Amino acid sequence: MTNEEALKKVCKDLNIEFDEGDMNDWGIVNSDPARVGEFMKYYKSAGFNDQVRSHVFELILSSYNDAILSRKLNQQLKADFSAIVIESRNMPALKVVREYWKEIYDRKDFPIGRLL
Repeated sequence: MTNEEALKKVCKDLNIEFDEGDMNDWGIVNSDPARVGEFMKYYKSAGFNDQVRSHVFELILSSYNDAILSRKLNQQLKADFSAIVIESRNMPALKVVREYWKEIYDRKDFPIGRLL
C-alpha cells in the first residue's frame, strides 16, 4: 500500500476529505481539537505502517495543541495523550514528528512542544 493509498483509507475512516496537495502537512491541515480523543482512539486501534503512523501521530499532536489553546482538555484526554507520547518514544519513525513540535515550541502558539 502506498503512502497516498494509506492516507486515503485513514481519511475515509475518520471522515476527513483527502486532498493530495495536503499530504506533506496532512496532520496539521486536518487538526481538530474537538476530535482529538477520537483521533487517539483510532491511533491506538488501527494497524499502520510507519509512514501513516507518523501522519496520524502528527494529527494527534496538532489537534492536542489546538485543544490546549482552546482549553478543551479533560483528565482522560491528558492521560491518553501521555500514554501515546510515552509509547512513541519507542518508535524511531515518530522521532522526527516529536522533534519538529519540540523545535517550534512557543508558550503562546505551540505549547505542546514542552510536553514531548
